Amino acid sequence: MVLTKKAVYVERAPAKINLFLDILDKRDDGYHDIETIFQAINLEDFLTFEISVDVAEQENEISEAIEFELEIDSDSEAVRGLGLSNLVTRAVEAYFASIPAHDDKADLIDMISTVKLSIFIDKRIPMQAGLAGASADAAATLRALNNFFYENFNWSLSEKELLEIALELGSDVPFCLRSLKQSRIYAESRGEKFKELKTDFDFDSFNQVLVVKPQFGIETAQAYKLVSSYKPKKHRKIEFYNAFENPIFDNYPELLQIQEALLKAGCDHVLLSGSGSSILGFVNKEKNLKSIAQEAGESLSDCQLFECSFN
Repeated sequence: MVLTKKAVYVERAPAKINLFLDILDKRDDGYHDIETIFQAINLEDFLTFEISVDVAEQENEISEAIEFELEIDSDSEAVRGLGLSNLVTRAVEAYFASIPAHDDKADLIDMISTVKLSIFIDKRIPMQAGLAGASADAAATLRALNNFFYENFNWSLSEKELLEIALELGSDVPFCLRSLKQSRIYAESRGEKFKELKTDFDFDSFNQVLVVKPQFGIETAQAYKLVSSYKPKKHRKIEFYNAFENPIFDNYPELLQIQEALLKAGCDHVLLSGSGSSILGFVNKEKNLKSIAQEAGESLSDCQLFECSFN
């Protein structure tokens, strides 16, 4: 006899911006050390997970890994085009690969005969925009799987174990994993070492954000390749800052036109979002964001505009 455990979860996946981002030396593992302030905003993807696990009353043959069937669908043509070549797929693989390492669940693993996952991604965060949309979706996947095993099998990975998996998937994933509980985090190393933030700069006075996504995207790897040729000094002051700006603007001068349009429309600070290509216009909380967005939109009709705020 086979017992089937089923559940449906809907997970929020907030976009990430960097209020401060300094890029330091390149590491032996090929990544760069950074210092950054992550901030979640209310531009979000929504992922629906349908999870079904068949558990046999008698143990199957000893297995070294849990095999699963995975389907991913989306309202976004770009996401559908990726198929299973998606960071969500890697998150699923990494999660199930980690379970056999737990001796206390060996019996359970041997009893699981079938795992089926159907994931629908309601894609609202633009891709290749410096907003960590793929990382946010991967983090949501780890949360959903962990909730399923906790609620149905009274077992889950620890926060530390989830963070280790998250870092394997990408430098933004650890923050995205925690962003629903802690919407702003100061981080170092690759972005996984969270520390207390000490600054006199009042970021919260500019908690309205106009996100502008041009028609083109920028791959993160390409952005780091560009920044590697620059030798900027360490930025000591904590304020709105992004070390990617000079190399990215030199290679994508059209982004300067967006910057100019946002300042002219009334944004108080303008910043490249992560590695780009989105530009962020930070607006004082006393101002009317909608009217600023309307004015900016007149000269940025070929771009996507999102009126957002800090989470």
